Amino acid sequence: MKLNITYSEEKNQEEIEIISHPSNQSFLNQLTKNFNQPQTLIVTQPSNNRQKIIAISDIEAITALGHLSKVTLTNQESYFYSKRIKELTFLNQHNLYQINQSTFINLMCVTSFQVEKHARLEILTHSQTSYIVSRHYVKQIKERLLCSNN
Repeated sequence: MKLNITYSEEKNQEEIEIISHPSNQSFLNQLTKNFNQPQTLIVTQPSNNRQKIIAISDIEAITALGHLSKVTLTNQESYFYSKRIKELTFLNQHNLYQINQSTFINLMCVTSFQVEKHARLEILTHSQTSYIVSRHYVKQIKERLLCSNN
């Protein structure tokens, strides 16, 4: 199958137009279904080891725990995820960014930030939890926070 992509300033930013042959209708129906479905992760409940599916948009932070990661949701529930922090870079497309060696944070949950000593940044989330951004990630995180506010 060949894809032809054209860009037009006349189109709405929230709209993508696809023109196809009628024989591709089932494929396009499946594509739109997958596109509109919220992205999820399968996590483990620490209390009873059961698997649970959570929406990535509900995640506030992910913290490293050795060979596992601890996922904290916006409602302060905690779960385990069976991947290491280094394997979670795919979450950048869902607005989750690494802020230090052991933490990813959802930038949509950030309410404020301020500069700390030693060129570090302190981030405050909706749940009043404070996170420290290391010097290595400060520029990237500041740019993303300022762009998301505009």
